Amino acid sequence: MKVSELQEHFITELMTILPEWKFVKSQRLFKKKHGDLIWYLYISCINHDSDFDAVGNVAVEYLSGKERICIVGAELGNIEGCGQTRFPVSSLNEAIDSAHALFKFFEEIGLPFLTKYSQPKEVVSVLRSGGKSAMLISPLINQHETQIKNLCQKYGIGM
Repeated sequence: MKVSELQEHFITELMTILPEWKFVKSQRLFKKKHGDLIWYLYISCINHDSDFDAVGNVAVEYLSGKERICIVGAELGNIEGCGQTRFPVSSLNEAIDSAHALFKFFEEIGLPFLTKYSQPKEVVSVLRSGGKSAMLISPLINQHETQIKNLCQKYGIGM
């Protein structure tokens, strides 16, 4: 079976597990709107000759109208603290099993991350503190001040 076919089976299985999430095929991501926030589950595929490894990444995007004011996110294994976590897919059965394994990992690690960082005060606090946690959720340090300012202005958080 071609790698592209394996990927399609993997994504199709995830779509059945995540029916309340909208899948955007061109970006290989699932998204779910929460008021002025959008939650994302991105699926990255590391291709090999006859198989691939799937990696899950999550993000919370803050919007003001249609304008993005802040986005924070991380790879699931990095959130857990164990480094990048890959879900191998080399057959149709493994595509189904790995989709369920990634979903379980997403439920355990990704959903709590999305919930935590859907609180603007939490994002501001972590970015102000700097260090490893700030780098995890927003690795571009030069954007932290702008993100803090934008969130403080939108949500009335003290500067």
